[in-house]
Amino acid sequence: MNASFLASRCESLNGRVGALTLASAAGATLLLSQAAMPLAPLRLLTLATGAFAVWAFCDEMGLKKPLNRAGFVFFAVAALAKVELVLGLPTPLLGRHALLYAAFLLLALLFWSIAFLHRQRELKVVGAVGVLATLAPLAALIAGHLVVGLGAATGVQGLLAAAEGASPTDLGFVTTVERLFGIWGCAAAWLLWRGHVSPQR
Repeated sequence: MNASFLASRCESLNGRVGALTLASAAGATLLLSQAAMPLAPLRLLTLATGAFAVWAFCDEMGLKKPLNRAGFVFFAVAALAKVELVLGLPTPLLGRHALLYAAFLLLALLFWSIAFLHRQRELKVVGAVGVLATLAPLAALIAGHLVVGLGAATGVQGLLAAAEGASPTDLGFVTTVERLFGIWGCAAAWLLWRGHVSPQR
């Protein structure tokens, strides 16, 4: 493999560090989504790394721009909900926090993907895929609230039942959202590393 293909073309130290930490957080999120054990310290470390990475990413994208800022705010709320989930909550609150975490993480990805659509071609492709990939689960959440039978078909029923206070039995939807973040994060980290993301563009 050509070494120049892997070399960073990002001009700023913030961008290079952000790319590495975003790739680390995304990769760790994908790995931890496979684990059934709590692994609370690793999950919290991954979340903290992700928050640092997202901050650097938004700086490179331009934090003054509304879409990037909105994504950052939604991610911050999702991160707070995840911290409470990892540290432990009473059973009636678990589902509500899981729903908050999944919905706000999806919204953060949606806003950042829309922001990609306003950039050059490479980012537009990732943005378009990101928009489609996040709109489908968001639509499933909304439809699951409105149409009872549809919640079962899309895997949202367990999450919505838990949000109503039932004991959480199937939070597979949250795992799906985390994997989506992991895949999106790896793609965004690569674009950042290769210099496709910058405030000037």
